[in-house]
Amino acid sequence: MEITVNHISKQIPSDSTLTAALQDVVNAGTKGIAVAVNSTVVQKAKWNECKLKQGDSITVIKATQGG
Repeated sequence: MEITVNHISKQIPSDSTLTAALQDVVNAGTKGIAVAVNSTVVQKAKWNECKLKQGDSITVIKATQGG
């Protein structure tokens, strides 16, 4: 199925969880990131329970240090 990750279309297997999709499409790993599905933040503890659907939009934000 097709989803959008940070405005880029990606193909993932049907019935994927958010955890599985992040492993497939995010090269930086899952440490230090926040994720929203369809503009709703999903707590990291619930990523494995979050089933994705065709057309879902995922926003991944990576924490950075600086000042």
